[in-house]
Amino acid sequence: MASLTMLTADELVRRILDGERNFKATQIPADKGNLAAVDGYAEMNAYLLTQDLRDQPIEAQGVEWRGLQAPGLYFFGSKMAGADLSGGNLAGADLRRADFTGGRLRDADLRRTVFNQGRYIETDFTGAVMCGSDFYEANFSKAQLIDVDLAGAYTLRSNLSGADFTGSQLTRATFYRSDLRGAKGLASTRDLGTCEFRNTVVTLEERRIIEQAIDSLPRFDVRPEIESAPSRDQRRTPDGDRGG
Repeated sequence: MASLTMLTADELVRRILDGERNFKATQIPADKGNLAAVDGYAEMNAYLLTQDLRDQPIEAQGVEWRGLQAPGLYFFGSKMAGADLSGGNLAGADLRRADFTGGRLRDADLRRTVFNQGRYIETDFTGAVMCGSDFYEANFSKAQLIDVDLAGAYTLRSNLSGADFTGSQLTRATFYRSDLRGAKGLASTRDLGTCEFRNTVVTLEERRIIEQAIDSLPRFDVRPEIESAPSRDQRRTPDGDRGG
């Protein structure tokens, strides 16, 4: 295995602002990985928004940036196959068109993160918080989504075939036109029946599990019948006067 080049959050920000794009095989120690605390972090994101990152993307394949603190990071189209950002904070980050194939984002904070049109094939998200995230046309095939909080996640036309959802939280997640064929662990998920399934691609097995979850939801609050209120005549006293 090739050795990793040491890097700090300050150096990463400065070098990006200087126009550098290649950070392959680098390591940022957890105690030096708080990008959000670096002077120039907001400037870096604003700068990247003005750049053509399709032709000159951030290259970060095989990096070890565990525990990276970078909420709101703008890494559009970044090349991060095999990267390890486990335990990091990328809440609200924009990772559209990023390639994170075979990477690790275990226990990461990915709330409201945008994964649109990205590649996360076989990426390990075990234990991550991904509630409210956007997965439009993203490829999560064979991803490990074990014990992940996906409450309110929006997956439109996403490829989730073969993904492992064992123990995940799916409260009101949307799977519109997404591919769930061969998905694992669906029967062990929480609130599967509350999800929205519209034109979702499934095999008969996924359909059986999903329909069973939907059918198990309580639809009624059954209570004893209300006793009828006494009629006007019933409220009269025997001598014809009104009672009370």
